[in-house]
Amino acid sequence: MPLPKPLAEVKKDLMAILVDNLADTIKSLQDLLPDGSEKKRQSILLEGRLNQTDKERMRDIADDRTIQIAYNQVRSALYDLIEELEERDFDATAGQSAQPPVAPIPKFVIIYDQADEPHCKMLNKHLNVLKFTKKLRVYNVNDTLGEDLVSRAVQEISDADYLLVLITVNLFNSPDWFEVMYNAMGEGRRIIPIRMEKADFDGTGLEKLKSLPSMNRAVSEFKSPDEAFMDIVTELKKLLPK
Repeated sequence: MPLPKPLAEVKKDLMAILVDNLADTIKSLQDLLPDGSEKKRQSILLEGRLNQTDKERMRDIADDRTIQIAYNQVRSALYDLIEELEERDFDATAGQSAQPPVAPIPKFVIIYDQADEPHCKMLNKHLNVLKFTKKLRVYNVNDTLGEDLVSRAVQEISDADYLLVLITVNLFNSPDWFEVMYNAMGEGRRIIPIRMEKADFDGTGLEKLKSLPSMNRAVSEFKSPDEAFMDIVTELKKLLPK
């Protein structure tokens, strides 16, 4: 999209807003950037970090020093993002690299907090037929024993076709998996949120993605878990190569 004024002036205006208000800076930046651009994805990640810090402050989850450090980290990252802006970042046709094609047997990585292991097991149970018939492959991030879970998960995500993120309050209180998910979003990976229960995740960027089960429902809203997971599997089968 065309800039309303020269880039140098746009940067100056954004820096002026940054002095007083982080949220307004992010919104102003997002209004300028085209959807799908790398810089816009980065701004969405920063928006999620800011919202998470706001929630921790309101709920007294962290002490004042920790909260202030978190705000300063967002401010510093925003400063760098604005400094790095180039004319091409505002071109809707530039910088949007095509995603690699889906593999003949797609690989799904399930990202979830360890407290949600029962949910993951239930999802895998319903995916078993597709796994046994070699329609897809699945890696669960908490399955690995005897090594660093996060490092192994990042490695597995590197060649994954789809990431299934189990949405519960546990995920948003798990810094490691929250970070893994955010980094994957920043890389433009194919991410599908799976709403296990009702949870507030506005501002994380996940709310802008199509979620499962269908019709923006949570698994907890179905009459039975099996009915919910059947709905999820039905939708996932539509992603498999014919």
